[in-house]
Amino acid sequence: MIRRIFDSLSIMTERSDKEKPRLPYPALILCGGRSQRMGSDKALLPLGSKTVLQRVVRNFSELSDSLVLVIGHQAETPPDNGGFTEVIRDEHPDFGPLEGLRVGLQHLQQHDFVMVGTCDAPLVVPDVYRSMVQRMVDSNAEVALPMVDDQYYPLTAVYRTSVLGKVSRMVANQQLRVKDLLSQVQVCEVSSNDLRRVDPELQTLRNINTRAEYQQMLKDVEQAN
Repeated sequence: MIRRIFDSLSIMTERSDKEKPRLPYPALILCGGRSQRMGSDKALLPLGSKTVLQRVVRNFSELSDSLVLVIGHQAETPPDNGGFTEVIRDEHPDFGPLEGLRVGLQHLQQHDFVMVGTCDAPLVVPDVYRSMVQRMVDSNAEVALPMVDDQYYPLTAVYRTSVLGKVSRMVANQQLRVKDLLSQVQVCEVSSNDLRRVDPELQTLRNINTRAEYQQMLKDVEQAN
């Protein structure tokens, strides 16, 4: 089954991402953090000709017509919604990304799957999400996500909206570690070898939390251009 999935993806990669059909599932982008380690709003930092957030929008726009941004309880809404279809807010301040996931799943529960990403990971390769969605379609998994060097990436993942009840109970009990959710759901792990078939440098997993990480990504983007 996995071989068939990636054989089909190898054919798809012969076409540009903009030529590929969008998926019938929404993208949910979590942006509720305070960027404390960065010292400024990292989503608005310039990265080449676009901001970090604009690159996120561009990449996920190749995957879906529905882009939903989750922002903090008291955060300002970006001008023109930042290019997103909708902007929604955390209901509980300072509850972290699990609260963002909860409000997003609740808002989008009419869909079977939700593609989850973050506002500080601007180098997403769309085919990574296409492959994870295919795995969800072909299995009973509740979450598909990368696992690299024994590390899970639960904020670069595809979720069944049916996990909303479990997420809501965790938030109600103030059990706020997203990784703790994984012990309660059926997980489909995507290995680094499988990821590299569509994202050789694992750029999808790169995020920026510190000034040094931002400067390195800025340098890499400039060199690539």
